[in-house]
Amino acid sequence: MKQNKNILYYLILSTTAAAIILLLSFVKTSTTNTVTINDKLLVAGAFIASCIFGISIAIYPGWHKKLIKKESHNLNKQLQKPTRKRKGHHPDCQPFKSHTITIKNKTLCAGCLGLSTGAILAIILTILYINTPLEQTNNLYHILIILGLTIISLTYIEIMLPTRKPIIHVISNILLVISFLLITISILEITKNTVYGLIAILLSFLWLDTRIQLSQWQHTRICHECTENCKTY
Repeated sequence: MKQNKNILYYLILSTTAAAIILLLSFVKTSTTNTVTINDKLLVAGAFIASCIFGISIAIYPGWHKKLIKKESHNLNKQLQKPTRKRKGHHPDCQPFKSHTITIKNKTLCAGCLGLSTGAILAIILTILYINTPLEQTNNLYHILIILGLTIISLTYIEIMLPTRKPIIHVISNILLVISFLLITISILEITKNTVYGLIAILLSFLWLDTRIQLSQWQHTRICHECTENCKTY
């Protein structure tokens, strides 16, 4: 019950964040200022740093939390009873098989693979953005923002589906990170203000955290419906 409430709160916050982005894109439009190379470097640098952090989390989930709460983590680890072995960040059992993907006999988490791949692609596109002068109309950027928000919504829906295909899950998470880039660049280009570009990055963390919460909710649901006693989630 508590987890369901948390999911509701996250969805409300994410929807509010989407409304803020749309409001900024229409209210804070600037036709007099220009985006300088320094503006690009500041926002792009923050976005690339966020992507690198995201990649590290995808490869080693929760490492930052372990550093903050190292002592309590070790204590909890001692108290926990052994459960199923994990493959690709998931329990090695049939219900979670669709959450992983096998590449060259190596089992990987489909979600983390998609997020890390998307982050790498986003870094490349961000570098191209820094070095490419953009002379597009605000209408195009508004379309890109709506496209980005649509991708985020579809990603949430895909996560909550009772069944999934691993390759679709990988693609969905790749596009999720790309959507963050589209929104960030579009807000910067529309407002010509680095502050709003940085706000877009911060809101992207909220959208990503909502995606993680939905994934954990789905994991709990799967374990709850399973007849086995291991109950990893």
